[in-house]
Amino acid sequence: MNDLVTGALSGALLGTCVTYPLVLWLTRNLRGGALPPHRRERRARAELDAFFARRTP
Repeated sequence: MNDLVTGALSGALLGTCVTYPLVLWLTRNLRGGALPPHRRERRARAELDAFFARRTP
């Protein structure tokens, strides 16, 4: 019984480690090569755009 539990847990762990990067890769490729930017990245870009827009004539 212990071998069955150990096998199931290791299989689930290995399946997660293999499946998660594969899902990320497929999602990235199906969406045109990029995942949407993180909220902090969008905010930082907006702040930089606002800063440089005020500085340029």
